[in-house]
Amino acid sequence: MRRNRRRKTFHFKAANIGVAVMLVLIAVPWVLYCLLNVSNDQVGAQIRLLEQEVRTQQEALRREEAKWNRLTEPSHLDRAIAESGLRLTYAPPERTISMSANGRTRMPESLRLQLAQERRMRAGEAMARNAR
Repeated sequence: MRRNRRRKTFHFKAANIGVAVMLVLIAVPWVLYCLLNVSNDQVGAQIRLLEQEVRTQQEALRREEAKWNRLTEPSHLDRAIAESGLRLTYAPPERTISMSANGRTRMPESLRLQLAQERRMRAGEAMARNAR
C-alpha cells in the first residue's frame, strides 16, 4: 500500500493571520475603553451625588449659623436672661483666669489651691465609689 507523502497544507495564509491579529489589536483597546467609560460614568454619578450632599450640608450649616447668630444677639441674650430671672455679674478678680496668646493660663494662687483641693476631694469620692 502506498503512502501519501504529500506535505500538508494549511488553510490559513500569513495574510489572514495578520488580519486576525490586527482585528484583535483593534478590538481589545476598544473593549477596554468601553469598560473604563462605564466605570467613569459610575464615578461621575457618584461625584454628582456627593456634590449634591455637600450642597445640602452647606445649606443646613448656613441655616444653623443663622439660627445661632439670632440666639447669640445681645438683645436676645438680654431678653433670655430677663425671662429666666438670672442675675449675672462679672466674676471677682480672685475667680478670674487669664489666657495668654500662647495658650497658657494665669490664675490667682488662691484659686489654684481651691481647684487642687476640689480635685483631691473628687478623686477621693471616685476611689470610695470604686472600693464599694
